[in-house]
Amino acid sequence: AKQERIHAENVIGTANTRYSGEQIITTDSVAPGEYRLRETARGAGADIVTLNLLRNDQDETDLAVDFVDDDNYWSNFNLRQDEVATDAHWGAEQTYDLMLEHFGRNSIDDQGHELRSYVHLRRNLSNAFWTGEAMMYGDGGGNAGPFISIDIVGHEIAHGLTNYSAGLIYLDESGALNESFSDIFGVAVKFYSGAPNFNWKIGDQIYNDTSGLRSMRSPKLRNHPDTYFGQFWFQGDGDNGGVHINSGVQNFWFYLLTEGGQGVNDRGYAFDVQGIGMDKAMQISYRNLTVYLTESSNYADAREGAIQAAIDLYGDCSPEVASVTDA
Repeated sequence: AKQERIHAENVIGTANTRYSGEQIITTDSVAPGEYRLRETARGAGADIVTLNLLRNDQDETDLAVDFVDDDNYWSNFNLRQDEVATDAHWGAEQTYDLMLEHFGRNSIDDQGHELRSYVHLRRNLSNAFWTGEAMMYGDGGGNAGPFISIDIVGHEIAHGLTNYSAGLIYLDESGALNESFSDIFGVAVKFYSGAPNFNWKIGDQIYNDTSGLRSMRSPKLRNHPDTYFGQFWFQGDGDNGGVHINSGVQNFWFYLLTEGGQGVNDRGYAFDVQGIGMDKAMQISYRNLTVYLTESSNYADAREGAIQAAIDLYGDCSPEVASVTDA
């Protein structure tokens, strides 16, 4: 008979992260002077695990090992950039907390799905992605740092949320919506986590020039459209039909809905939107994604669903419905 000899318990640790300064994390203690980036039963019962892929080129997750620390003060800055493991771990904890506290959702599937992160994916990989089961993060290269800032972590986990709700197909307009919802929840996690220097850019901390991968406030800064079929709208086969590019349209909608703004769009229509704040904008987006949208939904469906979600939450003829419609 086998006897379990590893007795792990959750303990509070301190993480000196690469991108978000010093933060409190939960780890586990498996022996005196040995702590791992693992947490069991967070919130309503989800596990959060962060593992080291050791830059193997085969993406073989069974080769992953634990990150360990001897005093639970994680300040592991070294040539391997091990410090970013705590960015992934803290980011996953913050994203889980956002879903539970704001939506009453127990992880991405509402059933306590484990949030497992794999750090140090391959060599010089400037990317991060959701596999369908877990998050994987590359270490960057050239002028790009590791792809594990708080908004990127929230973005990748939100792909899992979409996977377990609308299931938006990763192609053309449904794919652009898929990407946009990940940006929406990525920027929301950045806002609510208390990460320093909040802004409306995605991935700006990764690059030395702070331009970021995308700007939700000004999508055109990165040659992305802010208007449906407006300037920079992508039509073609690349990028799965422009999923990262055309996401700018709903990204700008979310920014306008949150902050407000006025102007004239690329189709010649004047707009004047009263901002309703991050929480209400996020609640409307979440309800749209989890109640109204389906696998093949397009931008017209997203508009209709967002208006209906606002009616459900705040009442017909409410200021919130007016702002959603104007945006």
